[in-house]
Amino acid sequence: MNSRLIIVDGHSSVGKSSISNSVYRQVNLRQPAYWLHEECEAHPIRHEEFSFGALDTAEGMQRNRAGMLKKWADFRDSIRLSGKICVTEGCLLHAYDRYFIHSLWDDQEILAYYLQVMEVIQELNPILVFLHRPDLRKSLEKAFVARGQWWRDLMLKRDDLHVYFKDHTYVDENSMFDAIAFEQSQMMAIFDRLPCQKIKIDTSEEQWEQYVGEILAFMGSTYQVIHPYPCDLAQYAGTYRWVDGAAQDEWVIRYDETQQCLYSTLFWPYMPMRCTAENVFEFISFPVQLVFEHAEHGMQFRVHGNYEWEYNDQLFRKA
Repeated sequence: MNSRLIIVDGHSSVGKSSISNSVYRQVNLRQPAYWLHEECEAHPIRHEEFSFGALDTAEGMQRNRAGMLKKWADFRDSIRLSGKICVTEGCLLHAYDRYFIHSLWDDQEILAYYLQVMEVIQELNPILVFLHRPDLRKSLEKAFVARGQWWRDLMLKRDDLHVYFKDHTYVDENSMFDAIAFEQSQMMAIFDRLPCQKIKIDTSEEQWEQYVGEILAFMGSTYQVIHPYPCDLAQYAGTYRWVDGAAQDEWVIRYDETQQCLYSTLFWPYMPMRCTAENVFEFISFPVQLVFEHAEHGMQFRVHGNYEWEYNDQLFRKA
């Protein structure tokens, strides 16, 4: 494969994390590769993204343009020097709903910026994967159940400064669903005009292996089944307490007999995990790894991962 950068992008709830991680695992079977979750620690693009100037002034947006193009150039250089293929998620088109909906730029200026980014990274022969769902509201409603009320509140928080409301009147939360659908349509319009290798996938049916197979076929490769490491999953289930934390710092892990997997309730009500080696588990959609061991006081695990949070390298012991 001659591409050094694969970007899996799209709006929230369409499967960016799961698919980008699976694509990385497939690529890494054949060539050295690494995966960047969009919220990983010090992501070369997401970290302090569009923080160079105000979004609502021409001067501020020019500073943002210069700062972000330098970020992309530095990212390009780091990939080239690594000798590996980088698979990252949500760090290109996802900027539209994070920043451009509140910025001074119109559609032409936004497109011009994206064309400049593509020019910067063109030597990596990037592949852009755009995931979408025609019924984005249905997708979000399902995600609200999985991720909890706090995420619903975050996504549907009233936003009178949103570009969508320059031409529409806010009525109730249905207005925010419409604004989010507008964001996806704008992201897709930009995607359609970018000059690079690209593939668009409707993920409504949630056939994850099929989608990864389509992406690999587009890249000129084939899908290989990666079986979980065999182990007795039930032994790891239970409530764990942070050894150096407060008494209420608990991490609950449960066994889903139907899906035959472990899942955690720490991030969201249901975060599936897979076994990758003896006593080693990873979250399917987050760059976090739990390494278990049978100790004198019972089962315990230590947290590892490229994710900026207080639990990194901390020990949790079964209650």
